[in-house]
Amino acid sequence: MYRVLKSLLFGIWGLLLIPLIAPVLKKWLEENVFADPGSGATSAFRDAAAAPAFTSLLALGQQPWFRFALAFLTGVMVGVSLEWLSRKSGEKKAAALRSLGWKFRSLSESIRIRTASPGWPDNVRDLKPALLSVLGNARKLGVWAPNEHVYQLPDATFLCEYLRCVGRFLEDGDFDDARKEALSWGPFLDKEVKS
Repeated sequence: MYRVLKSLLFGIWGLLLIPLIAPVLKKWLEENVFADPGSGATSAFRDAAAAPAFTSLLALGQQPWFRFALAFLTGVMVGVSLEWLSRKSGEKKAAALRSLGWKFRSLSESIRIRTASPGWPDNVRDLKPALLSVLGNARKLGVWAPNEHVYQLPDATFLCEYLRCVGRFLEDGDFDDARKEALSWGPFLDKEVKS
């Protein structure tokens, strides 16, 4: 329904633009196409079609109601276009946040499995680029994320729980709850651990 309405509005708006373009098109035709008065096709076309059509379009373009209708419909078109762009942007961001949630949970599980044996953080060094990338993406999307200090924590329990909990909210589409949950982990993950 929305696509049909949008297409209809754009079609009507396009038709309303024709009388505005008609004077420029008439001038161009007179200078380029109708410049050779000796041509039979030129005089036949000019007399039969061009003059009455352009005269009607020029007269229509001068009507006060026409200008009001064009201005009003232009405003409607700008509004519809902005709303469509906003919707598309929101959908794109929601998809990115859901994908981020899946990555959070996947990393949580990978880190949890590897840290079951002693050796944190050395046993997850190969996951560090992926983890830093995911945390950077979270910050770009407005979700609080810890920095590299998480590798100074005595174990990865808090990090795994942070990734699991926030990831679950993101995957479920509860973006406000995910942001709140992420902020609540700040005191546990953002402090530097002293040796």
